[in-house]
Amino acid sequence: MIKYLTIVLIIGLYLCIHAYLNQLAQTNGEKYYNKRIAENKVTPKVYDIMHEHLPYWKNNDWLNNLIGVLTLIPLIYTNNPELYFDFASLLLIVNIIRDITINLTILPKEKECQLSDRSYLYSTALGACYDKIFSGHFAFVFLLTLLYNSYNIITNIPMIVIWNIINAVSILIIHSHYTIDIVMSFFVCMTVFNEYMKNHYTLDQVLEFL
Repeated sequence: MIKYLTIVLIIGLYLCIHAYLNQLAQTNGEKYYNKRIAENKVTPKVYDIMHEHLPYWKNNDWLNNLIGVLTLIPLIYTNNPELYFDFASLLLIVNIIRDITINLTILPKEKECQLSDRSYLYSTALGACYDKIFSGHFAFVFLLTLLYNSYNIITNIPMIVIWNIINAVSILIIHSHYTIDIVMSFFVCMTVFNEYMKNHYTLDQVLEFL
């Protein structure tokens, strides 16, 4: 029981750090770009190829969140503790990388994004307007589908590819992320997943270590 509580405490500590770093990126981004606006300086506008060529569905964040929830359904019905552990571990590793990158270089937000449109809990958990560089929403779905395939839960590769494309497009049409965020998320997730599976630790092994 103590070992399980240790894992819960570690996760809880990380979530607090995660929330802080999400808000730090938002605070620093607002401070920098709002200062430029106040001083009548040019605010950098990012050219994004997919934003230019896809329709814009303003205020439809529910679409991307729905895709994430639907992707969770096989995970819930599988009832496999090892799968749960692998997903939590991979998501933790990827999100630590994401927490660092969103604070290293803060790209301009999409002009329609307003923090006031989102609850504080939502913005700290899932990211606010300046959480760019790579997409956590895409990583969430992509990592799950990679694990489904690895555990032989979903082996239809074309279906997995199409589902991830739908997810990527949904992120882009609501302007939640830039195209480069999707591309970088793909490569980060593939690298982390491949390295993780090569050096795979089971839940029992982790508990023994603790």
